[in-house]
Amino acid sequence: MMAEATSREACVERHRHYHIDISGRLGGKGTLQRRRIEAMVAPVLPAETVLDVGCNSGYLVEFLPRGCRCWGVDVAPDLVKKARRRLERALVAEAEVLPFPARSVDVVVLGEIIEHVHDPVVVLREAARVARRMVVGSTPHEAGKWGSVSVPHHRFHVRCFTQATLRETLSAGLGVPAISIVSHNYVPQMYVFSGKVMHE
Repeated sequence: MMAEATSREACVERHRHYHIDISGRLGGKGTLQRRRIEAMVAPVLPAETVLDVGCNSGYLVEFLPRGCRCWGVDVAPDLVKKARRRLERALVAEAEVLPFPARSVDVVVLGEIIEHVHDPVVVLREAARVARRMVVGSTPHEAGKWGSVSVPHHRFHVRCFTQATLRETLSAGLGVPAISIVSHNYVPQMYVFSGKVMHE
């Protein structure tokens, strides 16, 4: 794993100015990004309410089953403006403090988020608080490459995970031992995960 950023504030500030609209990088059918998103949202059921944390421009809504309501949060105001054109509701907010009541959505999506934040366990716990049923997400594989940049040297990543450290982080954050991690051989360069939320 990489050395963590010095503070949560530093991580948020670095991403507040993130300007890359991922929807422009999705490419055609069968591309890595599309396979990653399709695998990630596969557990989402028709007509569920979905919260996309780190929603970027709101492109996730195009991959959800029929009838789903999709909300989003991101720390980058310019991307949230774009997301408001696609999503039912989009807010500028941090993953560590989601502006939603407990159990207010069916599924929380953390697509390519936990490698960017100061403390992924805090983010996972907050996602589990808000989700009624499940938290799903993805994160780069430790040996992956993004274009010509290796994952450990990506300027927006705070850390990268091995399967062991990812499983440990997910268990600590979601509080459940049974978490599905899709092999990176199916979706090269990244892990896709899902975990059912166990409310007391």
